[in-house]
Amino acid sequence: MEESLKKCSSEQVLTAGIDIGSTTTKVVILDPEDGSLLYSDYRRHHADQVKSVINVMDQLRKTYPGQKFRFALTGSGSKPIAEKMNIPFVQEVAANAAALKSRYETVGCAVELGGQDAKMIFFQTNPTTGALNVADMRMNGSCAGGTGAFIDEIASVLRIPVTKFNEMASKGTCVYDISGRCGVYAKTDIQPLLNQGVAKADIALSAFHAIAKQTIGGLAQGLEIRKPVAFEGGPLTFNPTLVRVFAERLGLKEDEILIPPHPELMVAMGAAVSLDAMFSEQSDAVLPSELMARMQDESFRDRETEKNDAKPFFASEEERKAFEKRHAKPSMDWKKPVSGEQVYAYLGIDSGSTTTKFVLMDDQEEILWSFYAPNEGEPLYVARRALIEMREQYKKAGASLHILAAGTTGYGEMLFARAFQAEYHTVETVAHARASEKYVKDATFILDIGGQDMKAMWLDRGIITNILVNEACSSGCGSFLENFASSLNISAKEIADAAFSSQNPAVLGSRCTVFMNSSIITEQRNGRRAEDIMAGLCRSIIENVFTKVIRLSNVDSLGDRIVVQGGTFANDAVLRAMEEYIGKEVIRAPYPGLMGAIGIALITRERFKKNPENRTFIRLEDLDGFSYRQEANAPCPFCTNHCKRTILTFSNGNSWITNNRCERGEILGDPGDSEVKKKLKDTVQKANSVPNLFRTREKLLLRKYSHPEPLKKRDITIGIPRVLAFWETMPFWRTFLRTLGFHVRISDPSTRKIYESGLSAVTSDTVCFPAKLVHGHIRNLAEKGVDRIFMPAVTTVPSENTEKTSQSMCAVVKGYPLVIGNSDNPEKMWGIPYDAPLFHWYTPEDQEHQLIHYMEEKFQIPAEETKRAIRAGNQAQDLFHADLKKKGAEVLKQAEESGKFAVVLASRPYQNDSLVNHELPEMFTGMGIPVLTADSLPGTEEEDLSMSRLDVVNNFHARMLSSAIMAAEKESLEYVQIVSFGCGHDAYLSDEIVRMMNEISGKTPLILKVDESDIQGPLRIRVRSFLETIIMRREQGRKPEVHKLQDPYPVKFEKADRKVKTVLIPNTSHAFSRLMAAVFSAQGVRAVPLELGRKEAIKMGKRYVHNDICFPAQIVIGEILAALNSGKYDVENTAVGMAKYIGDCRLTHYSALLRKALDDAGYKNVPILTNDDEDYHDIHPGFRMNMLSGARIAYGLPMIDALEELLRKIRPYELEPGSADRAFEQAMDEVINGMQQSGIRGAKSGFKKAIRIMKEIPYDRSRPRPQVLIVGEYLLNFHPGANHDIEKYLEKNGFEIIEARMTDVIQKTYFYQDSQIREYHLNRPFGKKVWFRTADQFFKMAHDLTDRIASEHPLYEKPARIEDLAKESDPIIPHTFDAGEGTLIPGEILHHAEKGCRTFVILQPFGCLPNHVVGRGISKKLKEKYPDAQILPLDYDPDVSFANIENRLQMLVMNIKENRE
Repeated sequence: MEESLKKCSSEQVLTAGIDIGSTTTKVVILDPEDGSLLYSDYRRHHADQVKSVINVMDQLRKTYPGQKFRFALTGSGSKPIAEKMNIPFVQEVAANAAALKSRYETVGCAVELGGQDAKMIFFQTNPTTGALNVADMRMNGSCAGGTGAFIDEIASVLRIPVTKFNEMASKGTCVYDISGRCGVYAKTDIQPLLNQGVAKADIALSAFHAIAKQTIGGLAQGLEIRKPVAFEGGPLTFNPTLVRVFAERLGLKEDEILIPPHPELMVAMGAAVSLDAMFSEQSDAVLPSELMARMQDESFRDRETEKNDAKPFFASEEERKAFEKRHAKPSMDWKKPVSGEQVYAYLGIDSGSTTTKFVLMDDQEEILWSFYAPNEGEPLYVARRALIEMREQYKKAGASLHILAAGTTGYGEMLFARAFQAEYHTVETVAHARASEKYVKDATFILDIGGQDMKAMWLDRGIITNILVNEACSSGCGSFLENFASSLNISAKEIADAAFSSQNPAVLGSRCTVFMNSSIITEQRNGRRAEDIMAGLCRSIIENVFTKVIRLSNVDSLGDRIVVQGGTFANDAVLRAMEEYIGKEVIRAPYPGLMGAIGIALITRERFKKNPENRTFIRLEDLDGFSYRQEANAPCPFCTNHCKRTILTFSNGNSWITNNRCERGEILGDPGDSEVKKKLKDTVQKANSVPNLFRTREKLLLRKYSHPEPLKKRDITIGIPRVLAFWETMPFWRTFLRTLGFHVRISDPSTRKIYESGLSAVTSDTVCFPAKLVHGHIRNLAEKGVDRIFMPAVTTVPSENTEKTSQSMCAVVKGYPLVIGNSDNPEKMWGIPYDAPLFHWYTPEDQEHQLIHYMEEKFQIPAEETKRAIRAGNQAQDLFHADLKKKGAEVLKQAEESGKFAVVLASRPYQNDSLVNHELPEMFTGMGIPVLTADSLPGTEEEDLSMSRLDVVNNFHARMLSSAIMAAEKESLEYVQIVSFGCGHDAYLSDEIVRMMNEISGKTPLILKVDESDIQGPLRIRVRSFLETIIMRREQGRKPEVHKLQDPYPVKFEKADRKVKTVLIPNTSHAFSRLMAAVFSAQGVRAVPLELGRKEAIKMGKRYVHNDICFPAQIVIGEILAALNSGKYDVENTAVGMAKYIGDCRLTHYSALLRKALDDAGYKNVPILTNDDEDYHDIHPGFRMNMLSGARIAYGLPMIDALEELLRKIRPYELEPGSADRAFEQAMDEVINGMQQSGIRGAKSGFKKAIRIMKEIPYDRSRPRPQVLIVGEYLLNFHPGANHDIEKYLEKNGFEIIEARMTDVIQKTYFYQDSQIREYHLNRPFGKKVWFRTADQFFKMAHDLTDRIASEHPLYEKPARIEDLAKESDPIIPHTFDAGEGTLIPGEILHHAEKGCRTFVILQPFGCLPNHVVGRGISKKLKEKYPDAQILPLDYDPDVSFANIENRLQMLVMNIKENRE
């Protein structure tokens, strides 16, 4: 962009704002008189941020000779530069807010999209002063969807310049469903549409809608988007169609759309404006030439990154040559025929996601000719041209070419088969496996990485035993690498040489494409060269495969004959990275990019030999006249879905129809035509002839069950949303309410329209799709005009199986009624009362007692009337289950008698929703496979689950485990599990199902992960591949041998181990680890606390723990593995101590996760012990933590909390740097040594000394700092290695830290159960009642003791007790609700807000289920009470970069700083 310019007097000091974004650098100079724009410039910096600022200074020096400036820097790439130059830094969202406030008197909300960031700012008007203030700021954290990089990605797929994208989108007329999560996911949606011939204009428009959906759903998080709305940032500036799409979705009129002049410069302007508002005394006037000289000094570019351990790919040139010799590629030359030769051959066509490949093969399986080229969005015409070229080559040689038969495979398998009348087609995984078998006999594992997909296949004697295909994300595939290479000006062919030349490879982790950008920018900013980046990327691809796609921690399962293929493995650097990662040599297929085509050619030859009469392939002479006509967006008239079909009609008369969701969409013609009616009838009959118990279950669920006549008619219509728990309990609730005389109305079946209607209200963008749907269904009920909306929160239900602990409900399922109340608040929004009573039903007696009390209190219904309705409801529920079991028994019997098989499609009840399950049941039945639900199988409730590694805490989990055991044992059953993206429970459940089925019979289940993206294409490939493996196994007559499950914990911690084994205690906080080690030691165990884990622990955890498991589990297990690898401990005499409790948190299963990790990492003989005194799995018969140890922990925790509180109050004000930390460590030594040597009495004595030590630290608190409260998931709160030293960072930036208390986290488990028992009069065993009451009293006495001793310190304040926090929290999260930190997060925030704190940071692991409810789910409600509060939720995962965390923290820092000015 050319600079704009207005002159001014050189006597004045000018203010300049420089915005260094992820892709561009912007500069503005403002007029000191009126703030108008004097000068601006906007340019791409090509990843050299420092050079771009040097260029800015040079331009200013030339344009304004002798002129001094006050500078402020902003943007994601600017902070290190600002710090080195001692120039004020303004976080970009704060800068943007400042610019908007200076320009507009009123603005409700601002949407700003950058290269890789998306932000929303929510404004409010001060009722007293009328001033415009920032109410809240939101910034993308865990997802980079909906940004400029997203548009760049989609433009590259469409092969159009990004400058033409808006023009293309403006011509679009039809919107298709495309994932907005990130560009890589979107590619998976777009490529099939392109291959089907959907207009690029429609795809471009659909991409803009995806961006708007992602931004609104991901950032608004339930906050109201008030009008008018300002739109800023490059993507919104240069794409006015995108602004139009936002306006449509937000219902904005023309005068409610604010587009500032130069919106792409607003953040830079804000930085300039902030100089007077925030830095009037901290910014000196300087000449641009002075700054330029400092930046040109070599020392300015010194690398700031920690020295990493990444080594070059080869230690020597000889090693590289040996590698290249071992993997030398054979040449692929055309076998030129002699003149007059008659050539008979088979044609194999692989229509891939981004490329089309052919091979021509003769009867001796020799390749005569091959073709490999990009699809260019028109795969059929690319193929036609290639076939004609092949024909002409043979003609030119004077030979006659005869195609005996042709076969197709790949993404475009059916498209090509129909278009060219191919005789054969098969799913791509089978084709790849067949090709591998030709070149590598006895292959044990095949990894195929293509343009946008990857396939992992395990083989046994040529038969595929297991297949994994990337679920929806194509991160780490060929396009991922090539896109980055092109941005670094490296061609695809040069990637390997560049990577091999790197002497200092970058370490980039295994993040997906758009996230990776931030890591790369950081590395470039710190001096990494292009070749260093490429080396890091090649390694990242492989790391991504093993940690995110295959999720494999034990490489031994790959076997010894490992084959790699696919176009990506033509790259030697990726091949080398693979060998490095697994520590084994692999075999590269001779023609890695052509293996799919070779495989289908081989299969075609074999099938032709069996049936040589089958000849249909298009004559080569007819190719010149080949064409097709496309009709896009052709609505299907045969049901209410009206699928937007794409109909391709070929010149040969064939047609191909896509985007239909069922078999009816394949019919063409007038619905009134008798022939069409007959076709439709036959099609529907055929579809219905295959049992589909998902549809049967839905009919039974929604059936109106008979009930007694109501004793009283109540003219009230109660709305029930068709979501979550109601997919299980609808018969009960509907019948119960109708028996009481209420009218019941259920929301409509889920549609995308219903989903999108509630998108802006979704409070957490990472919560599962079934939860996101709830907001739309609530709105659907409001539209129906119901009188009340009913959505009870049932936390606990009686176990329906052999495991007594199977009582909990998922945190999201039981907590979402509270989220709706806190966020949507139907009564406030639509005037519809919202009923979300909290129930704890451990027994049927609890159900009856609590419902009687509730109905009497809420509706004044007598107890006997309610009892009568409960009986009717329970009868309906029992009948629903009985009828479903009866249907299941019929299907099972039919499968057994026919000698065929049915599929158990195991899922949670709410995945019965066809929008959620993407009509997977119909996919199976359409292929002739009967489908059972997990709860339709007779006998699941009686199945013995004691040999599961998991503690079964949920009935839905038990159903899936029981049905998996049955499927493993029965020849007539196969098993498929549906998993929702973001479901933390399914991560460990899937692993256990795989383990159990493999141990029982060697069967392998298919795990299918789904979310809101429409991914039927990839799902179909996985389903067909799975079915092919089953058919192959059955054709070979291999009957699985059934074995009994063995003890899942064969290595025990025995009594004798106490004397000889050292027990390693990992960290929650280091202080807590020390306390646990001391308590264990006092009970006769040789326990030692581990050092705090950081990079190595995270790396090990990521490698050996399922990546969908929460980050705390990964770092805790990573700490243990890193310690065992360190050589410090005698592994044969080492055990591990692990925390445990029984409930809905994944902490319940840490010992199961640890056992798997230890086994996979080679530590099978290391036993585990836990604090679980019941030890149901008999893991540690030689140790039971006794009540005295429990009491010691209860007494030690408040002492630690008190010392940590004093440390945080003193450290920011200490007069001698480091003195507070040193004193704290001495104080801790006194408490821990006292506890270990003399128990509670010793700890008490040590704590008195500790307080005296803390009193001796010199400090000055005369100028108090602003306070920030850190709450959230407790390990992240207290573990500096996990939270990237957030306390240290915030202290450095001028804050005083308040932390939640570890004592409350531990006490909460006993407090809420004790409260439930007392307040709900629960029917619990007497021993449990006594224990919960006793434990709660222990903590109270411990608090009293700590308060008495600690009060000697002048800074100590008695903390609020848990019962006080519960009272604060009750209107938001009731104190008997049991998930995650429960009442503690809202309770702590409200408690400290009342004392004046207004800054809150909620730390949560990515995908932590309770925090969707008690973290992000409460923000809106808290903001209503304290509108000026700043609440920042931060998501952490193993790959989160500190740069990303810092940027979001700076947003907080700046906002607080501005408010204090």
